[in-house]
Amino acid sequence: MTIRPIPPRPSLEFDRKQAKALLDALRAGDPAALARFRASHPRFRDAAPGGRGLEQAALHDAQLVIAREYGSASWPRWKQFVEARMLDSAGRAAALIRAAFTGDMRKATALLDAEPTLAEHDLYTACVTGAAARVARLLAGEPALARRRGGPLDHEPLLYACFSRFLRVDRARATGIVEAVRLLLQHGADPNVFYVLEEEDGGRWQQFPIYGAAGIANNPELTGLLLAAGADVNEGKPEPPPGAVARALGSEDLYHATEFADTTCLRLLLDAHPHRGRVSYALARMLDFENPEGVALLLRHGADPNLRVEWMHDRTHLHRAIAYGRTLPIIRMLVEAGGDPNAADDVGETPLGYAVRQGRDDAAALLRAAGGDDARVTDAERVAGARARGDRATPGGPIDPDLLCNAACRNDAAEIRRLVAAGADPSAPGGLDGTAPIHWAAWRGQYEATKALVEAGADIHTLNRYDSDALDMAMHGSQHCHDPFGGMAMKLPEEITHGDYPAVAELLIAAGSRPRKRMLFGSDAVKEVLRRYGVPDAE
Repeated sequence: MTIRPIPPRPSLEFDRKQAKALLDALRAGDPAALARFRASHPRFRDAAPGGRGLEQAALHDAQLVIAREYGSASWPRWKQFVEARMLDSAGRAAALIRAAFTGDMRKATALLDAEPTLAEHDLYTACVTGAAARVARLLAGEPALARRRGGPLDHEPLLYACFSRFLRVDRARATGIVEAVRLLLQHGADPNVFYVLEEEDGGRWQQFPIYGAAGIANNPELTGLLLAAGADVNEGKPEPPPGAVARALGSEDLYHATEFADTTCLRLLLDAHPHRGRVSYALARMLDFENPEGVALLLRHGADPNLRVEWMHDRTHLHRAIAYGRTLPIIRMLVEAGGDPNAADDVGETPLGYAVRQGRDDAAALLRAAGGDDARVTDAERVAGARARGDRATPGGPIDPDLLCNAACRNDAAEIRRLVAAGADPSAPGGLDGTAPIHWAAWRGQYEATKALVEAGADIHTLNRYDSDALDMAMHGSQHCHDPFGGMAMKLPEEITHGDYPAVAELLIAAGSRPRKRMLFGSDAVKEVLRRYGVPDAE
């Protein structure tokens, strides 16, 4: 709630001085300063005059109070707002475009709410915001603008339109953006124009409008419009040769279109006849989700269930489905499409061996009926399977940690407790990437699973391959985990609705996790938890 009015020309220098004065007053015992802290700072809500903890108040705490008195959630967000207000109109338009293009929709929406005319500043802002009437007027006066690079990112107008995240968050603007794309195509825009995304690790990726339409926006009308205009579903890549490694088979549009429960855009892409190898590769991503309809769709269009992904232990899609705990209907579809129950991964394990090791009798029976060779199942796999089923008469042998990881994804605390009671190690790394079960639970915001693992003695301090512990994973997942099974996708942070990340963070801190020195990431709700423990916002 806004307590003080925002001045026409706000000043960060003035506010920093105000924050310092407020902190000095608090330390001097000023009741008014304490009242302001109690009203605006979660860490000091119950503070009493001269009470314990007031001496720990720091400048960043006072800055948070100042920001919230202006109605802003944090000092970094207030700083961002002030810096945007101080730009000229061209600078504010550029900031709007960058925010909408990269998915910072809080900033993009705030800029437009404060200054609605920014939507029509120029052709590029009009394409990003769906101001189709403005696009029509500009193209009528100069049709060549449809292919002219410009704007803050030096892209053609079609790219600004197709990668605008307003397509995801604002139905009215999405309708305008689709109309803007229609106008651009009618005036000669190239549906296969692209820009190059350069990543910190040196990777360079061509980003096409069809990817923005289908893989990010998941907008069937826009996807169909681009395909009808000649957009290349293979994104300019030649047909891969037989036996090409999986890394060479990806296409952004097809791969990311598998991340949505609604498969309409995926169907449109598949009907455009992508290379079979690219369809096969997309099946790997689809198997991250429990989506039988999507799996069936890819298989009908020729996906190979025996494609091996070399950086995932040379496992086939059938291996992957079992390791990730996909349900029997999905496994059956893969088998009926020719999935080999005897294919060996890089350590010699077969899909049948995986099913036996996990105690999945239904899947094992299906694989045996399809020709799975019991002679290739090891004694260790049989012992692990028996113990996974709770057979205490079978001595020795570890329980497959994938079972704990899959239960953590499902938030199945009862199954976690059963597996631990049967002898499963709650800290053993599992999954295709060797991640501990508590990391799987925390990253997905699965409170009951996290609690069951903590109670079972899981190591909350163990680090994964990203040098992150369980609390780090909860913070990161609150902003990036869009699906408890499939993980990261091309959606926006605001679209994360599953799990209870604040409760997971509280649980882990209570169990001994040390809060970070700075809040580099996390949802607003998780950051509020961390503020109560004295963690400052990172500017």
